[in-house]
Amino acid sequence: MARSMTAYGRAHAKTDEGLFLIEIHSVNRKSLDINTNLPKELLVLDMGLRGRLGNVVKRGYITVRITKESGNSSLVETPSEEALKRLHAKWSKCAKDLGYDPKEAVPFSMLMQFTLEAIPPGKSPDEKLKEALFKGFDEAIKAFIDMKEVEGDVLTADIFPRLKEIETSIAKVERLAKLAPKRYHDRLAKKLEELKINHEGDEERLAREIVLFTDKLDVTEEITRLSSHVKQFEGILQKDKTRVGRELDFLTQEMNREVNTIAAKSQELEITQAILAVKSELEKIREQLANIE
Repeated sequence: MARSMTAYGRAHAKTDEGLFLIEIHSVNRKSLDINTNLPKELLVLDMGLRGRLGNVVKRGYITVRITKESGNSSLVETPSEEALKRLHAKWSKCAKDLGYDPKEAVPFSMLMQFTLEAIPPGKSPDEKLKEALFKGFDEAIKAFIDMKEVEGDVLTADIFPRLKEIETSIAKVERLAKLAPKRYHDRLAKKLEELKINHEGDEERLAREIVLFTDKLDVTEEITRLSSHVKQFEGILQKDKTRVGRELDFLTQEMNREVNTIAAKSQELEITQAILAVKSELEKIREQLANIE
């Protein structure tokens, strides 16, 4: 089952410290890149969150955000009223000595910002709080994975019909390729006739020319490999595998290689048109694969 790299999951963690909202959001990326946005007092959980997520996801740019929605703030040490008064008096004196109006030069917001940055961090979350947050994070991961699988089903549903179109075009190329030698023979004979050249006594030479042409433009091997790649592609999508993006990327590159070789050998307009149809479907598949984990 293919998974999309674009997904969102969320959950709430009810704790003695209050209610926390946990969110996980991802977009496509070739490698795994996890970005955490946590309150300072919860930074101690960073590595644990990354480890849990890294066990179930291997590709994508993922953002983890934990926000406290309600509850007390015992984890954060707030400055005391006395400390703020002492700081205000000291700064007011400095402002007055420098010729500034203390009421304008020392606003309350500046006092709070300076004090919060100066005080040491609050206490670390205890084991009970950690357990509750990790439990909520696991619930958010489940919702996140569920959405990845739903989106993956949508991508797969779009890819399968395109693979069928490719198979139809391959069958057309195979059929036309078998007729190419006879068409070449007829064109060559007609050209010789137009040039008033009698080739009836040189049928053997003409036959050798046809054989050389057939060997040069034979695409049997390319068609066989291309058909095999398509079958492998379909098989991988149908397997119970969650991370198939890299395999499918490789197969798509191999299919493009075979298609380009057939196009280079083609001498028939209809074969060229069929190959262009294959390339068009492959390009659309590549666009979808950019979102598959």
